[in-house]
Amino acid sequence: MANVMEMCEAVKDYVIEMRRELHKIPELGINNPKTKDFICAQLDEMGIPYQVNTVIHDGVQDTSVVGFIQGKNTDKVLALRTDVDALPVNEMLDVDYKSTHPGQMHACGHDNHCAMLLGAAKVLSQIKDELNGSVKLFFQSGEEVITGAKMIIQGGFMENPKVTACMGMHVWPLPQFPAGAIVMKPGCMMASGNRLVIRIKGEGSHGSQPALGHDPIAAAAQVYTALQNITTRELPGDEPRVLSICQVHSGSAWNIIPSEVFMEGTIRTTSPATQQFYMKRINEIVEGVSAALRCEGTVDWVDGTPPVMNDPAMTAQMAAAVAENMGSEFMQQDVQTSMGNEDFAYFQEMVPGVFAFLNISNDDPSTHYSVHSPTFQVDEGILWHGTAFHVLGAVTYLK
Repeated sequence: MANVMEMCEAVKDYVIEMRRELHKIPELGINNPKTKDFICAQLDEMGIPYQVNTVIHDGVQDTSVVGFIQGKNTDKVLALRTDVDALPVNEMLDVDYKSTHPGQMHACGHDNHCAMLLGAAKVLSQIKDELNGSVKLFFQSGEEVITGAKMIIQGGFMENPKVTACMGMHVWPLPQFPAGAIVMKPGCMMASGNRLVIRIKGEGSHGSQPALGHDPIAAAAQVYTALQNITTRELPGDEPRVLSICQVHSGSAWNIIPSEVFMEGTIRTTSPATQQFYMKRINEIVEGVSAALRCEGTVDWVDGTPPVMNDPAMTAQMAAAVAENMGSEFMQQDVQTSMGNEDFAYFQEMVPGVFAFLNISNDDPSTHYSVHSPTFQVDEGILWHGTAFHVLGAVTYLK
């Protein structure tokens, strides 16, 4: 087979150019028309056939693009996935390729992800006749709103031909590692993420006569304290997990006890069992404590994702390929589970998969800002390593 590392490095400038063009046109949610048109134009130039998703969610059409690279057969089909949507962030970078859409920015690096996969598509399309299997290219919208992966699944793109494995990647500032390092480990790579909305209804009264009502603020205070006991008293201490209540709203005047309290937060867990335990106990505590204080408490669960669980055998296979072809210093596995969440996990529930981070930070402190920051910046010179990860993954899996 051709020297794929040389081929990947040869598209280095192309990947940077694609990243900058995409950075100019950030779009939110599942409907990203400019991004879709840009991706389709690139795939057209490469001669790669594709389909645009037609699934409609809450009245909005998903614009994910799925390309297909036909190899020798379809006995094995590897899905390479990138996300393409942006964030509602006002960019603070002063660069020539700054966002042209006010209030929107690729602050989570999805422009990089998309550019890296376009680079991989260019390389894989040149060696497709040597692949003992085929490749699907998932240019997925709506990751930030946790609906995009489901839209691709609903669109039937995991079938016909059937996907047998999947790979994904996220750029991340990890300055403890060499710039361009691939970072992954077997098992839980990223936590599950669930949003919870708590409503506690009581009976309002004048602030001078609390006995005439049922105070939902008093109930909410007790609920908040009791919820923290789940983490500190009901779960073993060796498993990462987070329960955070991030919003509490109630009342409209200084002398009126309100009739309702609204609370909102998130749980992050690293195993399905802990995720289910949290959900069960939160429901019980909100309902039980509220009732004890003569109020009514309910919990609504919104937009949950399972944990990103890397298949151990596939992770070992990909780690060996990276170390052999890129150098052992660029394959790092000593990393803590991220408590962020990713809807890539939905693909991994269906087939074995690997999700990795690409360290995009170097000695320049400007590359150390976290994702979602208005000053998020990357070392563009190493983005081709992400392209190489996708290509090596395809070549290794489709032997």
